[in-house]
Amino acid sequence: MMQVICFYWEGDRWTTTDGKSELYGDLINRVGTCDNVLASQYVNNLFRGVTNFADREFEFTCFTNEPLTLDTRILVKPFPMVSTMGVLPRMYMFSEASGLFGNQVLCIDIDVIVCGSLKSLMDYKGRFCARSKFKNGEAYKLDGDVMSFQASPENEEVFWKPFINDKEKVEKISNGRERYWVRHVANDWADRWNIIAPGAVLSYKWHIAKNRIKHLPNVSLISCHGHPRPHQLVTGKMRKLWNGE
Repeated sequence: MMQVICFYWEGDRWTTTDGKSELYGDLINRVGTCDNVLASQYVNNLFRGVTNFADREFEFTCFTNEPLTLDTRILVKPFPMVSTMGVLPRMYMFSEASGLFGNQVLCIDIDVIVCGSLKSLMDYKGRFCARSKFKNGEAYKLDGDVMSFQASPENEEVFWKPFINDKEKVEKISNGRERYWVRHVANDWADRWNIIAPGAVLSYKWHIAKNRIKHLPNVSLISCHGHPRPHQLVTGKMRKLWNGE
């Protein structure tokens, strides 16, 4: 069965209501803070969106160590915080210990809005696929908010084992930014959503807010990377889609 997963932990790029981020500085002031109530809303909304637009059966897992209040259909699994830097803890999904081996896994950031059929993304059965960076002139760089991969010893060997064997080295390479580690490992050989499923994964900032895309007939996911976050979209179509309306 298709596995759809997400992660939430305190202290990543969100920061907590009483915490601060050394990695992201003033960005935190713009994206806001996140408590367990808001985090629960994010995970539940993502699950609702996947449920609304999936074209096949799937199992949805949230990896978290926090006491979130989630839909009873969501599997909740704790995971070890091998690193507390940035978004690196999510690399646990490539480990055998995650319990995902033998499955195709679609990992989606909780600040992604599901807005259309997920068929083109769920059809992918390759080793690893992620989106290209949206910024003009930097499309050759991988980004990590929507990834599909085969949970296997082959991917564990390149994504996970070098990380746990030399955590400090990987933290230095990535500065806590998961996408830098993903680029380091797979930039030259990974599949890209813009080729596998053209137009399926778009940016709120680059495509929607600037009205470069006005209609969403083939769009599956809208990435709210940076600012604003979905909960800061007070009105409009994106807010309704995020709420699963």
